[in-house]
Amino acid sequence: MSDRLGDEVREAFAKVTRAPRPYLQERLRESLWGKPAPVTPMPRRPSTWVGPAVNPFAARPRVAAPAVLVAVVLVIALATVALLVGPGGLAHQVGALRASLGSRTSAATTAARPAASGAPQASAPAQPTPTAAPLPTASATPAADSGTPEPAAPAPLPGYSCTVQRGGGSGQSAVTTARVGAQSGFDRFVVEFSGGVPQFEVRPLDSAAFSRTGVLGSAGLTVTLTSTTLGGGPTDLRPGLRVIQEAKVLSASGGTVQWGIGLSHASCFHSWVLGSPSRLVVDVQY
Repeated sequence: MSDRLGDEVREAFAKVTRAPRPYLQERLRESLWGKPAPVTPMPRRPSTWVGPAVNPFAARPRVAAPAVLVAVVLVIALATVALLVGPGGLAHQVGALRASLGSRTSAATTAARPAASGAPQASAPAQPTPTAAPLPTASATPAADSGTPEPAAPAPLPGYSCTVQRGGGSGQSAVTTARVGAQSGFDRFVVEFSGGVPQFEVRPLDSAAFSRTGVLGSAGLTVTLTSTTLGGGPTDLRPGLRVIQEAKVLSASGGTVQWGIGLSHASCFHSWVLGSPSRLVVDVQY
């Protein structure tokens, strides 16, 4: 099979590479440079020839020079490849050449084709926005202390105190009445006088000292009035309020009157004086 194909290729190569005829050179020159070929006088026929003269170029079709050259080059190339690689290798090389040309053409077409208007366009990656670092916050308790802080003891209200309080004037007076009442945030003990408010002293007592007074409560106050007498009004009050449990006259003699105020628990107080009528006010904080 290979010998037969080689013979055919050699025969075709011999036909293509043989010297061209003179009239073919003239026609190629006319096609390439657009100049008419010089007229070559035809040899005269013998006088015995009867009939019209025949132009040998009139019956032949015109051949385009570029097409002829391309065909010649292709035939030479195919013949050379066939001689080198054989018939099977020639078919393989032609298929590989076609596949390579097809892939290159497809890649070039895809790269040059503009993106469809409806296709999503790739966007540049968004730059991260710098964020401010959180500021450190102060902790209510130290980090090393895992226990719950002890609640602070409530401070006395403005004007309240847990120590002895004194006040009043130097004139003579008499107690006319006394009363106890509940207010917002404190209980109130009031003593009224017929004259001005005499000198007074309000002293807190602890549970041990207060227990000897015989007044209700676990703690209490003693209110001592000097230069005064007991003129009237109640001498023992048991209102059962939140703080004040009882208010009772402990003694009244020698111009001195002393009251005992029993409390549910030890508490701070505020002693102050009012007029019209004159009175001593003792407010006991809850």
